[in-house]
Amino acid sequence: MVAAAPQRLRTIALPAEHGSWGLTLEPMLLGLLVAPSWAGFGFAIGAFGLFLLRWPLKVAQTSWRQKRLTRMTLALRFVALYALLALGGLLAGVGQVGWRPLWPLLAAAPFGLIFYRYDTQNRSRSWQAELAGPVAFSATATVIALAAGWALAPALALWAVLVARAAPSILYVRARLRLDRGRPHQPAIVLSTHVVALAAVSWLIWLGWLPWLTLGVFVLLLVRAVGGLSRYRRPVPVKVIGFSELGWGLLTVLAVAWGNYFL
Repeated sequence: MVAAAPQRLRTIALPAEHGSWGLTLEPMLLGLLVAPSWAGFGFAIGAFGLFLLRWPLKVAQTSWRQKRLTRMTLALRFVALYALLALGGLLAGVGQVGWRPLWPLLAAAPFGLIFYRYDTQNRSRSWQAELAGPVAFSATATVIALAAGWALAPALALWAVLVARAAPSILYVRARLRLDRGRPHQPAIVLSTHVVALAAVSWLIWLGWLPWLTLGVFVLLLVRAVGGLSRYRRPVPVKVIGFSELGWGLLTVLAVAWGNYFL
């Protein structure tokens, strides 16, 4: 029972989806690497608190419907803790640079509402929710960059490159899992979105808003998708696919950050 207690708390306090951690931390990491500032750090803390808030809030709602009042009480304690973390980070950032860097959140809000709607219906694994969530949260990188005094165009390019990485990758993972299970999939849609992402990133590079090193990552992502959806692929466990996507996200962040500083 003692050993089970920490596990019980983890299921209440922390989201179980590994992919959500990567897609949430990538914007914060990218923003702080390329545009570090104390205000940006405060906004990152606020965003992280908001990310953590979602899970215990969902647990509390479910526990209320199931009449599991002890579990609901524990979840609400974490809700309060994470809400204080989110509010504290937000106020720390606003106290230094004001509210102006937060305006991209207005553009991100509709996608956040789409994710919230599906999530409250226990449909967070639908394609609508899986695409809307990263689009909404990737705005964090732009907010952090604006807080550091970046110009608007390159700050928005950070948002764009994260979406260009996340959206095709989500479609790829969904198609790859369906393929490995012998279910119908749509490789043409997956590959076409990778090509569009590569073209969009190439355009942003040509405009000078992203470093050239980013192009290599998106070429590799396209090659990954072609090979992963071909008959020559090697079957791998679902966890391996998930962790490999975390690696691709980290590689994208490091490529943009390295190229921004040294190329």
